[in-house]
This record gives sequence, structure tokens and C-alpha cells, in this order.
Amino acid sequence: SQGDSGGYHGYWGIDFTRVDPHLGTDQDFADFTSCAHSLGMKVILDVVVNHTGDIIQDGSTYSPAPYRDCHGKVFNPARYVGKSTFPCMSVKYMPNPPFVLPGLAHVKKPAWLNDLTNYHDRGPVDFSSCSQACFEQGDVFGLDDLFTEKPAVVNGLVQIYADWIEKYKLDGFRVDTARHVNAGFWRLWDPKMITAARIVGVHDFQIFGEVPITDTIEQSTYVRDRGLPSVLDFPFQDAAAGYASGGSSALAMLHRLQDDDYYRTPAGNDPTPPTFLGNHDMGRAAFEIAQQGGGLSGTALLQHLELGYDLLYLMRGAPVVYYGDEVGMIGTGGDQQARQDMFPTQVSDWQTQPRVGSPPIGTGSSFDVTNNPIEDELSLLSRLRDENPALATGWTIPRYAKGGVLVVSRIDPVTRLEYVEAFNNGAARATVRVQTSTYGSWTTLLGPGGSGNSLASGEMSLTVPAVGVVLLKADETVVLGQAERPGLTVAADDLSDLFAATATASGIAPVSVAFAYRRAGTTAWHRIDVDTSQPFRGFIDPAKFLRHERIQVIAIERTLDGSIAASTVVPFTVP
Repeated sequence: SQGDSGGYHGYWGIDFTRVDPHLGTDQDFADFTSCAHSLGMKVILDVVVNHTGDIIQDGSTYSPAPYRDCHGKVFNPARYVGKSTFPCMSVKYMPNPPFVLPGLAHVKKPAWLNDLTNYHDRGPVDFSSCSQACFEQGDVFGLDDLFTEKPAVVNGLVQIYADWIEKYKLDGFRVDTARHVNAGFWRLWDPKMITAARIVGVHDFQIFGEVPITDTIEQSTYVRDRGLPSVLDFPFQDAAAGYASGGSSALAMLHRLQDDDYYRTPAGNDPTPPTFLGNHDMGRAAFEIAQQGGGLSGTALLQHLELGYDLLYLMRGAPVVYYGDEVGMIGTGGDQQARQDMFPTQVSDWQTQPRVGSPPIGTGSSFDVTNNPIEDELSLLSRLRDENPALATGWTIPRYAKGGVLVVSRIDPVTRLEYVEAFNNGAARATVRVQTSTYGSWTTLLGPGGSGNSLASGEMSLTVPAVGVVLLKADETVVLGQAERPGLTVAADDLSDLFAATATASGIAPVSVAFAYRRAGTTAWHRIDVDTSQPFRGFIDPAKFLRHERIQVIAIERTLDGSIAASTVVPFTVP
């Protein structure tokens, strides 16, 4: 426990070597993971590398004092990230000299977690006025913040979580409080986790971090610059919940999809982050949509909530649905009030709270609720994704965003089939005309009817129901065209400190565009990223080059049949 609250989050860790006894034994967890794997399911463990339970006493206010070694000499911990050595440390020279209460000096496991100099010892984070250093080195709600710049701490965290992977053949980690860990940590820790997984036969180990920032440009730096493979898509949650509720227009969703460009890396993979509408901290999906919709309830809330799930499952990314949402739980807010369990409850408020699509649960069990329309909708959407992989991993090409109507194409680069997804959050049906990369007939997979045929120009007319969706699948493959030389410009980005290499492509055939640079006087090209949708962009970070350094930039267009064409080489001088 901490203060007047129990450690219900589960992040007050003391013993990192075994399962919390409240939840069962190590063998129970082994049986659980084995059973899940036998059913074709993946097991992703929620882990924390930022802190441990609150055992250390290190002041009531944050101290920005510089770090000193055991001789009292000032040093910068960031200079030692990734190195094998680190200055000697002494408790008396820590920013807030730490101590523990009697009987707690050796309570943590493994033993290295009891060394007080393995923590930042600065005191609590003040979320109302906090620098980046404060976010990374302060105690989040008093929890003991690990000194993740130290090699001993990095190696210890590698050993802890590699052991969990080895014991249980886990499929991935969701990393809590990833925003609060120093920038250099992820490039050291992540590869070791992936290697540990491969050793036990897990070759697609997933790592995604919790970075609760809704600004795409700021959040993307944790992927592009810090090396997190992926992050929970808080910007998508903000845009999708607002749009599904009817509280914002389709432009919010369009901008979110276009901002995927900021998350692209030289690996060339399309961003596929975990997406969600609500969670255990902010509030459930129904609560978020009801609030953003100005107090939606009853049938109206159900309609808008189902539209939200349509967005969640038909857009790029990996949809995450919080348990209990499928039986209509709403809750009354974030954190503690979003954690009702599924078992019969003795909490009177939870017994009488309204639900979406079902009556209040009373003294019954939520496991017995099998006729909620949300569950039916989720089952249908899951089946569609299973049967049509493009809905999960296909290229995303926005086609139309105006008023309440959003239209997106999904292209399967393997089968070369196109899907058209049309959403409408308005109170009346809408008919729009959109461009596609296919002409011919279409099959309706979801929604109230077809659209007829695409014309030879690739245009088609769509009618989308009020607060509804239409999903179409082309009966023929996309138009294939010969790659043409793309245009290329390099200029300052309007929204960030980056520079954008922007390419233009003509025709209706879907293409991808790779961007690369080479330094003056060299012949080796280095990929910036690969983009599969207009606007085709690759972002150049001037901080990664010398001031006034001269580079050359190129864009290479590739069609689905493999033909390529390169732009002219554009010279660029880094400011």
C-alpha cells in the first residue's frame, strides 16, 4: 500500500523474481501462459522499468541538484549511458540523501534493488511544473525511480525481464511509464529482450510503451529518436473518441492518419501501434465517448460506441479492448472508477451503474452476460480482420474527410486488393464521391448496401448511413502502373523542428516512396523512411547532422509490380 491507497495498479513492485502471491504461484502463471498458447493466443506482460515500490525515503520535494560521485565531484549521468563504467556513488552525495525505515533495507529482490544509489533519489515529480529531467528522474507518485543511466541498473533490468521471457515464453511487453525513462535506455534494453525471446523460439516479440501524450509530433520522438519500437496510440484515442462521439469532424482523424509519417523510421515498416478508445487510467471507451459527445446515453451512446469500435478495428494498428467493455461497462471516470471486475460485486455503486446495451448488473456476474450488442459487434469486426489481413496491416490511404464523413482505402500489397472504409458520425446519411485505385465492381462486407461500380477513372459514389459505416472489397486487383519519376522538395516542416522531404506521385496506382540521404563527398545512401500514402514525406532531423553540413536527398517510387523510378537528387544544407 501507499498512503491511503492499496497498490491496485500492480506497479508497487518489491520482488521482481516471482509472481505476486496475491495472484497465485509461478506455476499458476506457467499453466496460464501454456493454456493461452495452446489456444493460439499471445501473452503480453505489463512491465515497469522506471521504478519499484515506494520503500526509499528521499524528500518531499523534487531536487534539481547535480549528481556528484563518491568524492563529491559533479558529473553528468547521460555521458555514461551505454558505457561499461560509471562513477562511484555515495548516499550522502545524492540530490536528496535517501534512507529506508527499519526492517526494509533488504526487502527488494533481486538484491541489487536494495542499493540506494541505484535510484535517482530526487524526490517526487511535480506534474504541474516539471522539466524533462524531472519527468525522467523524479519519483512518479513517490515510487522509487531507478537510475536507468547506470550500467548496473540496465544490466539488472535486462536480467530480470529476460528471465521472465525464458521461464514463460512471453510474446511481448507493454512497458508502463515509458515516458519517464531516460532517452538512451531503450536502445540498450529492447534488443536484449528481443534476443532473449528468440532464444526461446519467440521470433515476433512485441514491445510498446505507455507514453500518454496526445500530440503526435511530441509522442513520435519516443519512437523516432529514443528507440521504442512502438507506443500506445494516445493521439488516435483522442481523435477517434472525439470523432465517434460526434464531437469533432473527420479532419481530426485525417490529421492523425497523416501524422503517422512522424513515426516512420529507416526500418521501412508502416506504423502499427496498439490503438484503443479508453483504458484503465482515463476511463472506459463508453465513458470517453459519452463525455466527448456531450452526455450521450441509451441508444445514441450505443450507436456512437459501435462507430468507435468500427474505427478501432478497421483502421491500421492493433486494437486493444479493455475487459468489461464488451458487456457494456461505462464507469464514472478514470483510474479507480474504471476497474470494476467481472465477478459479482458487493460495491453498491457498481451494482446500480448504467451500462450500454445491458441493464445494471446488480448482484449478478458479468461473465453471464452473453447477449450484449457490443460483444456481437466486436465478434463481427474480429472475424472481418481475421478474414481480411489488409484491415490490420494494409496500406492506409485517406480518400475523403469533410464534415462527418471519413473515407479510407486499405491496400493489401500482397493480394493487390483494395478495401474502402467509409464512416459517418453525422445524424443524416451522406453521399460522397471518392477516388480509388481500382475500377470495377465491389462486394459489401459491412454496412447497408453496395456502391455500384468504380468508373474507369477510379472514382466511385458512396452512400454512408447516419452514425454508421460501409466496408467494401474490390472484386478486381488495383490498377498497376509503371513507376514515374516523382517530384521532390526539401523544406522546413510547418509543425515541428524537422525538415520534410516531400515527394509527389501521379496517377491512381498505389505506390510507396522511399527517402534517402547521403553526406557530401560520400557514395553511401542512408534510408530515412518509406511512405505509402499521400502526402509522401520523409523527415530529416537537423540535430543528427553537423551545422551547415551539406547532404543530398533522393526519393524512389515503387509500384506494386516492382517497377521503380527515382527523383532528381536534391541538395540540402542543414541549418
